[in-house]
Amino acid sequence: MAEDPSEMSEEDLAAFEEEQEELAEGLRDAVLDYVEENDVPEPTAVWALLELAVSMHMSGYASTVEKPSVQGLKMELDRLTTDVTDLIREAKKGAGEFIENYKTMLEENDDEEEEDERK
Repeated sequence: MAEDPSEMSEEDLAAFEEEQEELAEGLRDAVLDYVEENDVPEPTAVWALLELAVSMHMSGYASTVEKPSVQGLKMELDRLTTDVTDLIREAKKGAGEFIENYKTMLEENDDEEEEDERK
């Protein structure tokens, strides 16, 4: 599996985080384009992405250890559960900011639409 970020130097961690953000942005754009072009309902897309993430993680484990085992895979899935739980915990902490930004974006879009209608 990938190097543990908690064991990285500050410089390496900053580079890792930048790389992760670039990767996430590229994947986000590709997925959102696909979802929009194919009229995929949001719950369907979310579930498909979760299944894909778990499947990729399982394959990653099996392909990177010398002797993959059922117990080892279960332990790896437990680590993934912890990581996902941490991710959701952080999302909850940022929920207020997310909603505020979302409302601001909607207001800006409404303002732009009103300007376009006046032209």
